[in-house]
Amino acid sequence: MQEQRSQRPTPEQWEDVVIMLMEVQATLAASIDSGVVEDHDHHVLGLPSGLAGATPGGARIEAALHAVVAVRHLVQQAVHGTELPGTPILERAQRYLAISGGYVATTRETELHQRIGHHR
Repeated sequence: MQEQRSQRPTPEQWEDVVIMLMEVQATLAASIDSGVVEDHDHHVLGLPSGLAGATPGGARIEAALHAVVAVRHLVQQAVHGTELPGTPILERAQRYLAISGGYVATTRETELHQRIGHHR
C-alpha cells in the first residue's frame, strides 16, 4: 500500500497561516498589555514586558507570544524567502524560542517551589 502525499499548500494558504499567526500574536499582546493575568497563570519577575516598563503578563502568555513570533518569522522566511532588516530571521527565531523556553522553565521551577512550600 502506497501512501499518498498531500498537496503542497498554495500561496493563499500560506498567507492565511501568516495572518492567523499575526492574529494570535495580537491577542496575546493585548492580554499582556491589559495587565490582567489569567486565573491559571501568574506573574514571573523579570519578564521582558515588565523590564520594558509595562505590567508583565502571565508567564505562559508571554512564553506563547515569543513562540508565536518565532514561528511567524520562520514561516514567512520559509515561504517567501524574505529577510528582515537587522538580525537574521533564524537568529531572531532562536532568540524568541529561547526566551519562550526560559519562561516555561522559570514558571515550572516557581510552581514547583510553591508546591513544595505548601506541603511543609
